[in-house]
Amino acid sequence: MPDAVPRLLVAVYGPTSAGKTKVSVDLCLRIRDELGLAPMVVSADSRQVYRYMDIGTSKTTPEEMRGVPHTMLDVTEPVRKLELETFVAEARKHMDECWASGGVPVIVGGTSVYVRSLLEGWEVDAVAEARNAIRRDFPRSMAEDAYAVLTRLDKSAAGRIHENNYDAIVNALAHAMGNDPDRAGTSVAARQVVLGVDRPATEIDRRVAETYDSQVQRGLRDEVLELDERYDVLAQYRSLGQKSPNQVVHTHGYTEWFDLAVERGKPVENLGAAELDEVRDRVVERIRTHTRRQRSAIPKLTGVTMVRNDRDAFAAVQAALTAPAPKQSGGPKPAGGSKAAGGGKPARSGGGRAAAGRSGGRGAGSGSGRPRQGKPRQGPKPR
Repeated sequence: MPDAVPRLLVAVYGPTSAGKTKVSVDLCLRIRDELGLAPMVVSADSRQVYRYMDIGTSKTTPEEMRGVPHTMLDVTEPVRKLELETFVAEARKHMDECWASGGVPVIVGGTSVYVRSLLEGWEVDAVAEARNAIRRDFPRSMAEDAYAVLTRLDKSAAGRIHENNYDAIVNALAHAMGNDPDRAGTSVAARQVVLGVDRPATEIDRRVAETYDSQVQRGLRDEVLELDERYDVLAQYRSLGQKSPNQVVHTHGYTEWFDLAVERGKPVENLGAAELDEVRDRVVERIRTHTRRQRSAIPKLTGVTMVRNDRDAFAAVQAALTAPAPKQSGGPKPAGGSKAAGGGKPARSGGGRAAAGRSGGRGAGSGSGRPRQGKPRQGPKPR
């Protein structure tokens, strides 16, 4: 080990139910105990940022943390979507504080856009400006047109997004417009270790079903009912449908409860046993489909190393610390690796106005004692 430890950034990415939490916490404990460095997990899960959505998002518990500080959990209430630029700004603050104290930030999650934005130093302020313009030019009813533009400009980015996922399409187009490589981006660590955690598809499928059954046993129904009472979710969903801003109805594991309640014309609490079985089938199928998209993003992460456990992960960290210093590229790399013609100026779409220029989803209750934005969560000290 060198005397002066270089600034290091670790990322652990993989699909839902692949086992990222255990690998990442085990790795953090080895970084702390064997290297003498203070690790901090930066959650990169687009659903775990919301308060009161604990069981249904498999949010890391204090027991699972085993004394490792975790941040970017419970950042805000789910009354509206947490935009990418807000997530990045807050996450970067925690990362900078960790580096300043000589620690190692460890990004952990299954939301590839969150992971890549932190690894690649995306220019998110410009992305925010672009997103507003795209939403004006491509309202939700024109999602198909927006996806067509994204496909034309960056097939790689389009291939990572479902054609009906309006918010993801907007984010990809916005990143393409806003992430001009000629503009200064946020610097990232001199050394990065990007780790992929995965399992065979059949095993992931089995674990997804087991996870949902465990969530139900741990009180998922009560959590759904408490969210409905807290935010009047069902009434808003009946009125606004997919336009509802509340993220509860845009999160797998919760959406299906409210979908079936709307379809049956009854409160969530009145769903019977057969209907709850149908909810389970829908949740499991949708999350399994989602894991396929998550897995497809792994090869697109620059320099990713697949690991099976903390031993593999720790070996990759040690190798990064002892390797020669990497050459500096001079700035963050744009997503998708491509740049459309026109120098980032908006192109034209046949169906709308200005199109994008380049392209680029737990305890409920009162919430007392829950960490607020900017405060890392930390489990009990290990014995």
